[in-house]
Amino acid sequence: MNRAFRTLASARGLADDYDAVVIGAGIGGLICGNLLAKAGLRVLLIEHHSVVGGYCSTFTRRGYTFDAASHFYPLLGNATSITGRLLAELGVETEWIKMDPVDQFHLPDGSTFAVPAGEAAYLQQLKLQFPGEAEAIDGFFRQVRRLYFLGILEYFEDFATGRIDAESGLTVRDALNQWFTSPRLKLLLTADCPHWGAPPGRTSFIFDSMLRLSYFLGNYYPQGGSQRFADALARRFEELGGHILLKSKVVRIETRNGRVKGVQIETGALRERTQRSIKAAVVVSNADLRQTVLKLLSADEVDGSYREKLAAMRSTYPCFLIHLGVENVPTERLEQIHGYHWRDWDAERVGSDAFRFKLFVPSLYEPALAPPGGHVLIVQKVTEIDFDSVDDWSSHKLALETEVMNYLRQLLPPTARIHVQLSASAMTSYRFTLNDRGAMLGWEMSPDQLGPNRPDIRGPVEGLYLVGQWTRPGGGITPVIVSAMRVAGLITGVSSSSRRVGVRPVLAGRRSLDLSASTVQKEVCS
Repeated sequence: MNRAFRTLASARGLADDYDAVVIGAGIGGLICGNLLAKAGLRVLLIEHHSVVGGYCSTFTRRGYTFDAASHFYPLLGNATSITGRLLAELGVETEWIKMDPVDQFHLPDGSTFAVPAGEAAYLQQLKLQFPGEAEAIDGFFRQVRRLYFLGILEYFEDFATGRIDAESGLTVRDALNQWFTSPRLKLLLTADCPHWGAPPGRTSFIFDSMLRLSYFLGNYYPQGGSQRFADALARRFEELGGHILLKSKVVRIETRNGRVKGVQIETGALRERTQRSIKAAVVVSNADLRQTVLKLLSADEVDGSYREKLAAMRSTYPCFLIHLGVENVPTERLEQIHGYHWRDWDAERVGSDAFRFKLFVPSLYEPALAPPGGHVLIVQKVTEIDFDSVDDWSSHKLALETEVMNYLRQLLPPTARIHVQLSASAMTSYRFTLNDRGAMLGWEMSPDQLGPNRPDIRGPVEGLYLVGQWTRPGGGITPVIVSAMRVAGLITGVSSSSRRVGVRPVLAGRRSLDLSASTVQKEVCS
């Protein structure tokens, strides 16, 4: 496999001790590893898969390159955003393609609504279609803009404003019902809810407002596909002195007297697996939180109340995927049919029968992903299933694939030729990522699972930190990166946010990354 980075050829290249070990090379782990290495720390990044990126990775079949799961990246191509500036400061070189339209919705009445990349044009379209609700549309988006700013301060910065208490419990469904009467308008304003992996009635309106407006600051796709972005982060991490160990697994976080002292890893060729201990003052887990706590830590090291809290948390739905490599499908036809396809107006049934699927065509943005004359199609369908009760995953996959393909074939022209067809169930997602029951976005972003109700980035034992979708602030590419920034600040003491919350840094750092409230406020208001 050709890589943009080296990786350790074997465990023989490992040091006996590191300043920090990062478990999991998803985007949270890669960003945090980069920040720690840039601050001068000796960092080891361990990944059980053969590639880095987690859900932000790709694979290739018969000349077609497919995104494993993630497919859009708000803000990252905007050099003025928090995350865009971070990538520039780290020296991560990725070319970004701006997506316009941002999304497209196919509604139960047969109509289609394309969301333009400009907010003014978007609002104009909404008012033209719903003139009787124009005043309500203005009021709704005034609230969205206010909550976007306050949400960044409250959830990204842990900066208590005292100005969202009355709205912190609002769900998307609550807000839509307060402002609007038209079922069609309500669905239009939540037709992209499948990306939350939960229905609108269990999705925070504040968190949704933050993503809704970030679209208009730029929604991007990485040139070359998601793997190109993940590999660029890995390459930069190695340039900064970090070590990457793939196809290896952390089997135990070692502790003594309630404090991290290192990790026990399993590595080596399939038939020659060996275990080895690595000493480290700090461990950062980008892995599934239940796995981290219940499998990697000793039971007597974690307070019972912490375990009970994790047991009570609700995970997002898993996502069923079909990856298709096609030819003889005109680009114009794919531009017409891509997007979210709904069969019913009730978005609360997004995980069952109301939502057909989302069709994403990355080759519309990056033609190099497919052979000449071909296109890459990725079908995504969130599924509300009882993971533990599925006893025949092959039959489960076949039933979903048949349902999806029967409808998709009605949308494709008769000339379409399918050269690649692969499907991935919740079990597939679990097998490759070890995310609990194949959850697509960690815990639900419901009002009762955000802020202080979501597990803190400081783990249940001293020296253990958490990044990614299972911790604060939440799931999605921007919150995941923010978690990595905040953890790196806590460890090294180089970010103003870590100094303000009063946590003594574990290790000394060299450079400063500013995620302060004043900076965020200046950015959002400019």
